[in-house]
Parts: sequence; C-alpha cells; structure tokens
Amino acid sequence: MPVLQSSTLTPRDLNNMSVLKNLGLHLVEVKISQVSAAKGKLLSSIRLPEQTRVVCVIQDKQPVLNIDPVFLREGDSVYLLTDDEEMVRSVFTI
Repeated sequence: MPVLQSSTLTPRDLNNMSVLKNLGLHLVEVKISQVSAAKGKLLSSIRLPEQTRVVCVIQDKQPVLNIDPVFLREGDSVYLLTDDEEMVRSVFTI
C-alpha cells in the first residue's frame, strides 16, 4: 500500500480534508524523535485525548494499519485524527 504523497492529492482529497476541518478535526503527523517520550513505548499504552484516534503508523517506510501491538521507534510517523492537535503533540514530545 503506497504512502500518500502530497503530489498525489486530488481535489476530492482536499474536499475531504475541508470536511474534517469543518467538524473541528485535524489530521496530525507526529514523528518519533530520539528524545520523544513515546519512543520505545507500546502505542496502545499511550494515553491520548478522548476525541483522538490513531489512523496509521509508518515504520521502515511501510504503513502499519494494525496498530496493536506496535512499539514506537525513532523515525516512526504516527498519524492521528483529533480535535486537540496541541495536546496530541505534547503527549508525544514531553
């Protein structure tokens, strides 16, 4: 399954993003860094804001849709749908 690149976005994709924003939701990418508090943790053990769902994780340039169990490693990207982007980012960086 290919990773969606910005060059492959269609008008329909952009319209769907507008729908999310109109609902107060954001699609957030969080990259796991060397100093990330989430590094080495089981994704399902991380306490996320109530209105937040993990969409997928990218490990080794491959999408992981079945996120349980996934241990987060440096370089991973986690994609989340949330109504509280700031809180989500703080969970992965503190």
